[in-house]
Amino acid sequence: MAPHIELRAEPGFADMLEIAQNLRACDREEIFATRYGENPEDLARDTVHSGAFRWGAYLDGKPVAAIGAVPRWPNVWSMWAYGTDDWDKVALTLTRHGRKFILPALLNSGFIRADAMSLATHTSAHRWMELLGARPEKTLDNYGKNGQTFVSYVWTRKSTKAAIAAKPRRRPEHK
Repeated sequence: MAPHIELRAEPGFADMLEIAQNLRACDREEIFATRYGENPEDLARDTVHSGAFRWGAYLDGKPVAAIGAVPRWPNVWSMWAYGTDDWDKVALTLTRHGRKFILPALLNSGFIRADAMSLATHTSAHRWMELLGARPEKTLDNYGKNGQTFVSYVWTRKSTKAAIAAKPRRRPEHK
């Protein structure tokens, strides 16, 4: 029997904590490189109280990933996504949701830019963001608290319209 995948809007603290406590290694390394501490409870609490709009991906009822966006200032947004080792099982659902709902919602909001900072070694995240229409913008040396290099990815209004109109090239591979 195929696993049941469901997206739920605004997952609460308990579900975000479940994901944060069980992050896949590449997400844990990326996220905690830009936070003061490495406490999953703080990550879950900050996410829930950030003002972001967010969705949880559930695999057979268990929270395994989250995706969302938070406004930085008028018309500029920060995008984010992270998950457990079951990310690859829900990646296609998250990709479709990003293309069919999140990006159009940002367009409707009047956005002119959205960005995400990604650890330079997190290449599966880079491929996934590119599938969603982002492009690498700049390498950020010493952006992480221990000198890690990051890459900024950007969506602009024009590139997002094109990404929504285009058919996906392939199913994302996430490891």
